[in-house]
Amino acid sequence: MVGIEIPGILAVFLGVLGAVWIFLDGRKRNIETADMWAVGFFVGMFIPPIVGAVIVGMLYLQKRNPGQGGPIPNRQYR
Repeated sequence: MVGIEIPGILAVFLGVLGAVWIFLDGRKRNIETADMWAVGFFVGMFIPPIVGAVIVGMLYLQKRNPGQGGPIPNRQYR
């Protein structure tokens, strides 16, 4: 079995960085559960190590609506 080991401070930093990104992106896209996704990502960094965060991150990217939150294109109305 292959194990992934990273220093604890780096794991905390990556967990916080990913959680903040997910939270801000979720709020921008009006996802009501953005805070829960962020917490899930952070906890996933430690249980099971890193694999949980990858799974939560992939599920979040799949569930979010790519059409929401972006800039509105200029449309000409007639």
